[in-house]
Amino acid sequence: MQEKLFNEVADQWFHTASVGVSFGWKNQLSSNVKHLNRYLATREIDDITLYDIEFIIKDLYNCNPNTNRPASKRLLKAVSQTANQIFDFAVENNYIVRNPALKINKKIPKNAKTRIVEALNEAQISVLTHFDCETKLAAVIMMFMGLRTGELLALQWNDFDFYNRTVTVNKRCTRVAHNIYEVKDGTKNGKNRVVPIPLAICEWLENKWLQSSTDLVVPNSDGKLHTPTTWRKCWVAYQNSLNYYVYCERCSRNGIKCKNKFDPTGIPDMKIKFNAHQLRHTFATMLYLSKVDILTMKELMGHSDIQTTLGIYTHLSDKFKKISIVQYDDYIQNELLMASSL
Repeated sequence: MQEKLFNEVADQWFHTASVGVSFGWKNQLSSNVKHLNRYLATREIDDITLYDIEFIIKDLYNCNPNTNRPASKRLLKAVSQTANQIFDFAVENNYIVRNPALKINKKIPKNAKTRIVEALNEAQISVLTHFDCETKLAAVIMMFMGLRTGELLALQWNDFDFYNRTVTVNKRCTRVAHNIYEVKDGTKNGKNRVVPIPLAICEWLENKWLQSSTDLVVPNSDGKLHTPTTWRKCWVAYQNSLNYYVYCERCSRNGIKCKNKFDPTGIPDMKIKFNAHQLRHTFATMLYLSKVDILTMKELMGHSDIQTTLGIYTHLSDKFKKISIVQYDDYIQNELLMASSL
């Protein structure tokens, strides 16, 4: 049996596990290894026990040093899975006899924080649809058709069929280097999908197409494919513009002179900002409220696993349960108890 330090084995495993995976997934694996190395790097791998790994999970549960906040359940599962795979690798290469991380998933606290992506509220939707700028096109497509950011950036105008009111999602941008996107065929789950275009925005989208001078629907300022940096700057500028728009609107309603957009003291936060993934979740919420069945939602969202769709559906069901209870109360009050002596 060879004596090996944990970081040596982790490096060997990472070299193998990161072959042929996306840039983003490679970064995620690297981050998971760093979390483990923070505690185990110089420990001999055959001396590490389940308790040692459980200690890491519980410590991250209390505080993730990268954010100074409790780690999410998703991160805890990811670190646990990486630990399990590293020790499996160690067993296969005769560095240890048994994997001490086999039962680590059962040690994840049940009340660990679950990150819930909230849909846009009515105020945010109103601002998005009324405030006009170049990035509005991107936001509208993500919210009303549920495209992922990578799918949006790869989208071309010839993917739209305005006669039949559909858009075909058959490619995506993937990050292949620190600041390079590359267009690849197929979606995240490898399957193409056709999403209907709501009648209310179809004519507006068609006009945008007629005004466009590029094949890409959402190009950068040079008419070419975005890089991660240009897209991030574009989105930040959009959110800041939305915030300033709402600020000026409120100042106008209250008879207050608004600050210049570039005032060095800053513009007050109007609590109106949102991220791109919230738009996709808003699409799912609208499907749910429209009583679209779960299998259709799965296809329109482009999920590879029904469990992913079911998780969203269950969350939305819980969220809107109160509405159902209110309707139930109204029914009891107005229909059943009017003639009752209760």
